[in-house]
Amino acid sequence: MTGASAWDFDAVVVGGGPGGSSTATALARRGRRVLLLEREQFPRFHIGESQLPWSNEIFRSLGVYDTVAGAGFVWKWGASFWTLDGSFEQYADFAEAPETPTPQTFQVPRATFDELLLRHSEKCGVDVRERHRVLDAAFDAVGVTLRFADREGAEHSVRAGVVVDASGRSGFLAKKFGHHAFDPLLRNIAVHAQFEDIPRPTGRRAGDIRMFTRPDMGWLWLIPLSETVTSVGAVIPQAVHRRESKATPEDSLAHYIDSTPLAAKLLTGAQRVTPARFDADYSYLGTTLAGDRWVAVGDAAAFLDPIFSTGVLLAMQGGLDVADAIDAGLRDGDLSRRRFRAYERLARARYHHFRRFAAGFYNPNFRDLWFQRTKRGGLFEAVLSILAGNWRPSLALRLRIWFFFTLVTLQRVLPIAPRGPRTPAERA
Repeated sequence: MTGASAWDFDAVVVGGGPGGSSTATALARRGRRVLLLEREQFPRFHIGESQLPWSNEIFRSLGVYDTVAGAGFVWKWGASFWTLDGSFEQYADFAEAPETPTPQTFQVPRATFDELLLRHSEKCGVDVRERHRVLDAAFDAVGVTLRFADREGAEHSVRAGVVVDASGRSGFLAKKFGHHAFDPLLRNIAVHAQFEDIPRPTGRRAGDIRMFTRPDMGWLWLIPLSETVTSVGAVIPQAVHRRESKATPEDSLAHYIDSTPLAAKLLTGAQRVTPARFDADYSYLGTTLAGDRWVAVGDAAAFLDPIFSTGVLLAMQGGLDVADAIDAGLRDGDLSRRRFRAYERLARARYHHFRRFAAGFYNPNFRDLWFQRTKRGGLFEAVLSILAGNWRPSLALRLRIWFFFTLVTLQRVLPIAPRGPRTPAERA
């Protein structure tokens, strides 16, 4: 037997995070036979709690929006960015973001959110196997043989038409056939924990993320996860962390909070309720995102600095795109790399689209204009649309964004907005 008749599954997805579950669900809803192998047992901890409004359209495409909306997650309508001295807050209200279909989104404990998505995959017909570790993939002209170990350690193999690498930073196939190219401008670390008894705004803004800038170009986040629990994290340039890190993650986080005055004031009476954890927030893009009968999504393909909370959106949108490509390839019998070229181009373009803003936020000239009080000319709203997750802005918005970045360039030599603090290197 050859071809599809010899396959156990049309597709095997390696990894059960948002990218993997989205790919699997989208394929299963098209009637495809899908096996999902996840090495951990859900629920499991993961960082990346703050979602973007454009994710709602993905939830709808997967048929899971009502489940997410009814899960009791904190509602998020926007984000606030604070200057170093706390004298000014730039509030990003997603209701003002052009081309944003649903401006309200969610703050999610990822353990709960990711399991919700994985269980939805099961309901859609995906064969989900947790605590199953992939060992190897052997490719031939008519399929893939995947070897894996079950929860007792016994080895098994299956045949499939295609493998989706959704294995996160380990990059099961993305690193076998290429590597993760790190971005030299976005090499940061994150240290984070959960706290109780942090005061927060009332009413509609109670669920918004708050971000506090630091003179070293780092920043702190406060993300409400429930009525009482708040996620607190510091994103710090790697070079700064080498100088200032302390003996434990808890001590390092306390140090970065204490040296961010407004955040320190808010956390005066707070109680930490979880251990602190380190994450290396090094941004990267895979050199190879697909090949014959395999393709990478989510963190296996790329990771972008968390400043604008694009991680889950990029992973899940990539999952939808990959499912489209695989479904078409199964129909016409072509699962070669050629089938995934359009996805690769789109994934890279989407990464660079958001990277422009992530890198911009670490540029003091960008921050000068972002914290300018005026909103004339629609420039602020254009940027806000991207921060809401708009990865395909209209021509009118693209022109406004181009003009905004032109002003960022001019700000370096001809101040348009009042200049904020500069490091010695930036003043040179």
